[in-house]
Order: sequence, then C-alpha cells, then structure tokens
Amino acid sequence: MISKYLVRDVMKKGVVEVTLDTKLSDVIKTMAKYDISSVVVSDGERFWGIITDTDILKHYNELDKTAEEIMTVNPITVSPEAPLEKAIEIMAEKGIHHLYVKSPCEDKIVGVLSSKDIIKLFSNLIE
Repeated sequence: MISKYLVRDVMKKGVVEVTLDTKLSDVIKTMAKYDISSVVVSDGERFWGIITDTDILKHYNELDKTAEEIMTVNPITVSPEAPLEKAIEIMAEKGIHHLYVKSPCEDKIVGVLSSKDIIKLFSNLIE
C-alpha cells in the first residue's frame, strides 16, 4: 500500500527555525503562531537540534530557559529519498513523532515528517 512512497512525497518541506538563545516562552509563541509541534534550532548556518512539543511539556514552567538548554541534540534524520516504510519503522522503533529530513547534498534540514503526515496519508489511501 505505501511501498511506492518516498519520504519526500509525504514530508512537509521547509522548517521553522529558532536560534540557540531563543527563550522557551518565544519558542512556544512561534510554535503556536505556525500551528506546528516542533522547531529546528540553528545559528543560521548550522543545525544544532530540535525542540518538540514533548520538550515543551517537560519544561513548560522554565520559560526563561533557552532553546540551547532544552533542545534535543543529534536528532535522528532521514534522506528525502528514503522509502516511507523505512521512516515509519524508525519512528516506531525509536518512539518518536518527528523525523527531520536532511539534504543529501549538504548539512541542512529541508523538511520534517511527522506522525500526523503519515496518518493523513493512511486516511487518504483507505478511502
């Protein structure tokens, strides 16, 4: 059913970024503004980590902390050319809801694949 799909077919292209020194309160506002459940932490040139809704829930009462202090470093990434089935296996095995898509040509995050994106695809396929 999904064997014909690659990550690039389902992922959301582009990401919302915050800087290392962004306060948690501003990360929360950014996520709410864009109605997203994760952001990339970068310094404009290099990708340092991610902050997900789970990280927010863990630190919700520490609004003065910076993105650098609460981010998940070295998140698992996948190529846009990877089979979707492989991405689903990684997410299930690691218990994660966001899989960042890294450009095969450069050290840059080009999109994100979320469990919501996969569920939407499943819903469309079974209609």
